[in-house]
Amino acid sequence: MFDLKCKREGCKFNSFCNCNAHHIDVDKKTDCTTYTPSENPNKKEEDKIPHKLVREDTKVTCKADCLFNDGKKCLANGITVATNRNNPACQTYMPR
Repeated sequence: MFDLKCKREGCKFNSFCNCNAHHIDVDKKTDCTTYTPSENPNKKEEDKIPHKLVREDTKVTCKADCLFNDGKKCLANGITVATNRNNPACQTYMPR
């Protein structure tokens, strides 16, 4: 996975709008179930890229009926997670 953007404020794994989780899980409704509230409830992150974009060790599991889903593995070059319906959700979702 190349680019993992997270625009969900208050997430433990959001680091300057880059996701630093080692594994991301997206459910059938495209919600990011890896979301974990930050210990700092007022945490807000500016969109910066303080580290390299390529993170080969990050795996994205996906259960959504998405064009990028291949056997529950995301094949997209990158994903963006943002708030949708009050939940963090994959914005890269494309229906088959």
